[in-house]
Amino acid sequence: MSLRAVQFVLIGLLVAVAGWQWRRDLGLRADYAAEGATRAKLTADLAQARAESEGLRQDLAELRTQLDRTRAQRADAEAENKKQTAEFVARTKDWQAALRGWEDAVKARDARLAEMQEREKLLVLRLTEAVRHAEAATARAEEMRKRMEEKK
Repeated sequence: MSLRAVQFVLIGLLVAVAGWQWRRDLGLRADYAAEGATRAKLTADLAQARAESEGLRQDLAELRTQLDRTRAQRADAEAENKKQTAEFVARTKDWQAALRGWEDAVKARDARLAEMQEREKLLVLRLTEAVRHAEAATARAEEMRKRMEEKK
């Protein structure tokens, strides 16, 4: 083999290797372009996810604020409820004491009424007896008057 033939073979081999590398680079460029598109899509998805995440963080912060506000309102409502319960218990005790006072007053009134009824019955009895005595005295006086008139 001559030097020229070796050179042609080497040049042919070099062209074959360059062709093979070119073909491989074409595949890699296609893969790189596809991965670039995928990377761009993933970057856009990541940006969207970050935006959604930020929105969710803001929603979470708002929910925490609302929860704190609700807790404060609940604490206020519980305090107000305790206050009103204490007032109700105090009022109930006052009403019970007043009711006991009224019950005692009614019992005392009923006792006085019963006593007055007994006195009234005694008075009616005495008056009835006095009327009988008066009628008897009037009848005797009338008899005496008739006898006196007869004697005259």
